[in-house]
Amino acid sequence: MDKFIIRLESLRFYSRIGVFDQERAVGNEFSVDVTVEVAATGFESENLDTTISYADIYEVVREAMSGECLLLESVAKSVAETIKQRWKSVGEVKIKISKLAAPIPGIQGVCSVEYLSAK
Repeated sequence: MDKFIIRLESLRFYSRIGVFDQERAVGNEFSVDVTVEVAATGFESENLDTTISYADIYEVVREAMSGECLLLESVAKSVAETIKQRWKSVGEVKIKISKLAAPIPGIQGVCSVEYLSAK
């Protein structure tokens, strides 16, 4: 099957996602990568209505990242489910959410969760 892969990478958000009360009170910086597989069977050249606008995908991510949650896993799964429900031509969706500064002593790198939603 022919398909397109639509990617949005290194989207930056300041969000209130985290297990600790302080994380939800003051927030943290996050980076989000989204990969969406779209069937190309109905695509018509130069017709945006026959594909998915990355601006629309961004809005789904932005909305999910604007909430207050405990777990990155919850946000990642919600984004994937929303994308698949909204666009029926979508196959796999991969979401990676990275917390750029985890409030855990000794961790100086990035902590991430990646979710793969198969077709």
